[in-house]
Amino acid sequence: MPLIRLIATDVDGTLLNSQLKIPDRNLRAIHAAQEKGITVAISSGRFPENVYVLLQDYGLCCPIIGTNGADVIDEKLNRLSEACIAPDAALYALRELIRLGSDYFMFARQAICTSRETRKHHSELSFGDRIRALGFTYYHGPEEALTLAGLGIAHKIFVCDNVPLNRVREALGGIPGIDLTQSSANNIEVMPQGVDKGIGVRALADALGIPMDQVMTLGDEGNDIPMLRAAGYGIAMANGSAEAKAAAKYVTDTNDECGFAKAIERFAL
Repeated sequence: MPLIRLIATDVDGTLLNSQLKIPDRNLRAIHAAQEKGITVAISSGRFPENVYVLLQDYGLCCPIIGTNGADVIDEKLNRLSEACIAPDAALYALRELIRLGSDYFMFARQAICTSRETRKHHSELSFGDRIRALGFTYYHGPEEALTLAGLGIAHKIFVCDNVPLNRVREALGGIPGIDLTQSSANNIEVMPQGVDKGIGVRALADALGIPMDQVMTLGDEGNDIPMLRAAGYGIAMANGSAEAKAAAKYVTDTNDECGFAKAIERFAL
């Protein structure tokens, strides 16, 4: 059995089942790992405050690698590392999305801006008051987005598929200073160049003094591939993409079969 000191897990399609709940077996596995002295971190495309509220609902306390590795925080929301899209690159990308008529969510430091006044992020609709209580602000419309982008505090731009994504990829693909990834077939995520979940996991591991060969990562989609490859033990979900499974050292069961817990029980406990 490998020595595991840090477990970093994706949320959607990995920790959560298809009903978007954390199964009891997964919760027990997290608690058992923590009791053994293993740090369990959440590594998500979601922004940190969103993950923080989710963890509160289950009584969990974990470091968070948010927005695909651009924002790393500890259990008390203290920022350990941050990467932002350069203002020129963010403004260029936003203007292209506006030209195409794409819907998007721009995630910035303690803020989200949506593409139009009538578009709300799901977190604002579900538990916006709780997130605002953490010092977070929701903005709406292209002018607000351009203002935030120009401040150099944008971590990620999540592009929806209301416009064909091949057109979006063609428009954004040549912009210096950004990388493109996907968390599903229905989106494109614009990231600071060179920033991904693998970088975020490394930043947390470095802060904890843990070598990467003692790190386990679990994920299911394209944006998880860098951390699956970076860890000593990368584990993909059976419900994951073919690319994620090819990048992993081991494939566990699906998220509806508690594959997350089964992997931890087998390799870390």
